[in-house]
Amino acid sequence: MTASDRVIIFDTDGTLVDGRRAVLDAVAQALIATYEHFELAAPDPDRERIALAMGLPSPVFFRTAFDPETVPGELQDVFVGEFEVQSTRAEVAALRRGESHLYPGAEATLETLRERGYALALYSNAAEPYFQTVVEVHGLDRWFSRALSLEYAVRRRLARNKPGMVRYLARDYSSVVIVGDRIHDIDAGRALGASTVGCRYGFGEEDELARADWQIDDLAELLDLACARPSAMSDDSSEARG
Repeated sequence: MTASDRVIIFDTDGTLVDGRRAVLDAVAQALIATYEHFELAAPDPDRERIALAMGLPSPVFFRTAFDPETVPGELQDVFVGEFEVQSTRAEVAALRRGESHLYPGAEATLETLRERGYALALYSNAAEPYFQTVVEVHGLDRWFSRALSLEYAVRRRLARNKPGMVRYLARDYSSVVIVGDRIHDIDAGRALGASTVGCRYGFGEEDELARADWQIDDLAELLDLACARPSAMSDDSSEARG
């Protein structure tokens, strides 16, 4: 299998981009603004709850990042809609202020993979405006020929979830490697027979990444893996396994 036959699909937040500060602060700010919009008592935002929800599909994230008992049942749907609008606006502003960054080694790793002939694709569960701003702010189109957010995929009827997004971004799944930090990335790869790499430094918990073919603590370790399937991995890269 040559490098030109291989497609590597990267998750975005928690895998390539560290937006923890931008997202946590922006979502907390947006949540308070949403309570105020509906003239509801605003509890202190639960940042741990928000952090645990990061990486979930946008519709799920905005229903999970706050305590539903703090919002009357008849208001919850419109509350979630307003929360998403407020949050996306605040997150985009935070990104444009420079409150996110690529993880160490990301640029060099992506450049080397491209030089080796790998096709690189990018996907995300995030809302489309946020995703496009991440791509723009960090110049990710330098390395990625294909990029897809779940919101855009659903709106255009291209896919309904991450496995569907992988189907859209690649064809020969046995030649695909998926790199991510949450269970959704690992499960998407396993469902299609692709190889999976779990990033320990991201938002996922240890048990989420346990089913990945490999686990890494640094993006540069991808170069040592040489993006081979587990059966073809050399002894030199065995220490990168989880």
